Amino acid sequence: MRNKTLAILNFMALIMTIIINYLSNTGFINGKTMKIVSNENHNLFTPASYAFSVWGLIYLFLIGFVIYSFVILKRKRECKIISQVNVWFIISCVLNCLWIFAWLNEFIGTSVILMVLLLMSLLKIIVNVKAELTNPPFRIVALVWWPFSIYSGWISVALIANVAAYLTNIHWNGWIISPVTWTIVMIILAGILNVFMTWKRNMREYAIVGSWALIAVAIANVDASSAVFLVAVITAVVIVINCLLHGVKNFRGFGEDF
Repeated sequence: MRNKTLAILNFMALIMTIIINYLSNTGFINGKTMKIVSNENHNLFTPASYAFSVWGLIYLFLIGFVIYSFVILKRKRECKIISQVNVWFIISCVLNCLWIFAWLNEFIGTSVILMVLLLMSLLKIIVNVKAELTNPPFRIVALVWWPFSIYSGWISVALIANVAAYLTNIHWNGWIISPVTWTIVMIILAGILNVFMTWKRNMREYAIVGSWALIAVAIANVDASSAVFLVAVITAVVIVINCLLHGVKNFRGFGEDF
């Protein structure tokens, strides 16, 4: 597919996604909002509502990526990187929209499957783009690498929350294990994943978003569970420390992180 066509389709897909995300918080779809359905399936892994403000940052970066994909149409080296994204960005936008419809229509199990596919599409973009990053200029890091690292970092934690919501929805008994214990297990798994992505994939941005989400989980449990609160805070701090250590270790210029 020609890069100009891709750039146009990327723009259209992002506009569609932003519009549907806006509508999802107005009650236009099935008479419900994201918060209403989230409250109906509330569990100990549900983060404080402020955490979802990260979507503003994600869409800001994605807008930057879409604009950049037009700007570089005549730059052969940089345009090659955009071509590596190919249709995966468009697919991620479609999956994002489908997830919203599934969630608001309370097909929670289907929403889990859609979120898995969304995460896979984002990771595919990251793998494809990273193969082309050899000492890239800062604009490529900021407008290609960061948008998808931050986006996938949020979706990774959101997927865990989505699974927890599904288990709540079907009234899963936890195999006799308490909800607090299961939540702590999920927090630790999220922490391991983010530390892994930091050291093995050089994705500090991914991990920082993960720590943001876990702090929100901690705040949501200040009164509900001191154990969940404490584990979430400690895990978030461990993630941040690993990001700082990794950043110091790899600080030789932007390009060499890749």
